[in-house]
Amino acid sequence: IDHASGRELAAHQADLPLAPASLTQLMTAYVLLGDIRKNKLSLGEQASVPQAATEVDGARVFLKAGEHISVDTLFQAMLVQSAGDAVLTLVTATDGSEAAFVARMNREAKRLGMNKTRFMNATGLTMPGHESSARDLALLARALVRDFPERLTFFNQKELAFKGTTHYNANQLLWRDRTVDGLKAGRTVQAGYCLAASALRGDQRRIAVVLGARSDTHRTQDALQLLNYGFENFDSVLLYRARQPVKVVKLYRGASPSVNLGFTQDFHLLIPHGSGARVKAQVITQQPMMAPVRKGQRLGILRLTLDGQPLGDHPLVALQDVSVAGFVGRSWDSIRLLFER
Repeated sequence: IDHASGRELAAHQADLPLAPASLTQLMTAYVLLGDIRKNKLSLGEQASVPQAATEVDGARVFLKAGEHISVDTLFQAMLVQSAGDAVLTLVTATDGSEAAFVARMNREAKRLGMNKTRFMNATGLTMPGHESSARDLALLARALVRDFPERLTFFNQKELAFKGTTHYNANQLLWRDRTVDGLKAGRTVQAGYCLAASALRGDQRRIAVVLGARSDTHRTQDALQLLNYGFENFDSVLLYRARQPVKVVKLYRGASPSVNLGFTQDFHLLIPHGSGARVKAQVITQQPMMAPVRKGQRLGILRLTLDGQPLGDHPLVALQDVSVAGFVGRSWDSIRLLFER
């Protein structure tokens, strides 16, 4: 997918529910980073390791029950080593139990539109009903980069030295392609080899997700092939900033003689590589336009074409409220309308 617009560039069985392995921990991280932003958790604070964390299956950094480890170190252990003992220590510190934390994970998945996803744990260990899809995980990866750009360094850390052992990130693209800056690799016997990768080349960012690959080599090659395809064939162009006027439209019977039309969020257009100069834009509105107007009200369409072929119609909204004019102003505009029609 293209990060800026969210548009899908290539897909195969993208909605197939599959075991996500420790790509699950992308959602664990998303929820925890939200807690940090709300000051419910601090990277500098210490968390006590519960007994259950020392008994977890899968990848670990071999924490001991009762010892205190900084949240920052636990984050690194989770995202570099996929350490289940670090995950359980973190979620227990915030919610008291894994079950309570997983409920929050599922609420966030629903809010993000991850319709094929159901989390049963915070680690990614295989459990009946624990599943996601490539499209859902791409949505999640995009949300992480969009909502927590200042934390992206957690997801591109290559290694972690802890208790005399150096753990290496399983995302081989961090070594193979210097433009790759995250996000996570995962593997279980049932899930196969999985990878969510993000790359930034110039001002363009693409995100690729591979699930169920047969080997580390296959997931790495497949993800790189997807990223290269997205960069080589498409451009993501920022056409308009959020709340930037696209068109100033004459308004009748209003306290203001005009209203600004635009978008409430940055508007990115995805086009074939090198075709930006050939894109044409047309603003379509119904005239005459009358007050009152409320902010966010749909008042027009931005029609885009490339070489005469339609690229789509995009709704334009009012960027401000405009109330009705007083009696004199309304009367004058009524006279103007008689002559302008």
